[in-house]
Amino acid sequence: MSYFYLFMAMVFSAAITIGARLYNNRNAHRANVSMLYNFLYPLSASLGWLLFWVMDFSFDARVLPYALIYGIGYSCFTIGMVGALKSGSTAVTALVKQLAFVGVSIWGFFFWDTQFTVISGIGLLLIVLSLSLCLLTKGKESSSKNTFKWAFYALLIFGGNATCSIIQRYQQMHFEYRHKNMLMFFGVFIAMIVCLVISLKEDKAHWAGALRSAWFCPAFAGLSSAVCNVFMLLLVKENISPVIMYPGIAVGGLMLTILVSLLFFRDKLRPTQWWGLAVGTAALVLLNL
Repeated sequence: MSYFYLFMAMVFSAAITIGARLYNNRNAHRANVSMLYNFLYPLSASLGWLLFWVMDFSFDARVLPYALIYGIGYSCFTIGMVGALKSGSTAVTALVKQLAFVGVSIWGFFFWDTQFTVISGIGLLLIVLSLSLCLLTKGKESSSKNTFKWAFYALLIFGGNATCSIIQRYQQMHFEYRHKNMLMFFGVFIAMIVCLVISLKEDKAHWAGALRSAWFCPAFAGLSSAVCNVFMLLLVKENISPVIMYPGIAVGGLMLTILVSLLFFRDKLRPTQWWGLAVGTAALVLLNL
């Protein structure tokens, strides 16, 4: 079942990005609607986790500190994405987001007794190369604005995304794989409150129109986030190696996102993206040896 869970985590990871892409497409002519999305996204995810929690209810007050750390990490990731996209390259920002999963794998070598082999090392290097080929473009788009502001936001993205994955795994290991629904509900709910507070100062002139035309996009992405994390937590319980799990979700989710963009958004793949998909496939094969 491990590889079925991994595949489903890839699918719903891609669905998160697709929901955001569709929201941007439908609101391309509207300004200042990004924070609306970033509030509705965790709101939808928290409702999904509330349902999962009610269906399999458990409570342990000792989980709340883990949820707080998860919520802080998720908030940092969300704030970092908004800030980085405003101050730097979209492609490089997306690359930082995906590299956070590689960072989690490296964490595993030091703190989770994950066995390091030459093959796994080559696989991780190929993951980085694959993500770079898929996301980095030539010309103006390829250069991020090398400002301290962008670097700060990029650090929030990397640290926030990695923190969420790491704290999930620690909580499950320390509590014998119990209370995952409680952890996620409170964690995402905290992130939603933080995003709500930040959104209060946003210009809301176009929020009503964005809600009418694209309310289902953050709902779809938020619920996909909840389901994606369900499978990630199942993978933790299956004890699948971090060197397979996290890079697999990063590259597999990206591959599926690119393919959907090709088929449904009529995007055209550059030669470097085709090479990126090929390198990513080779990397996943190596990591599974």
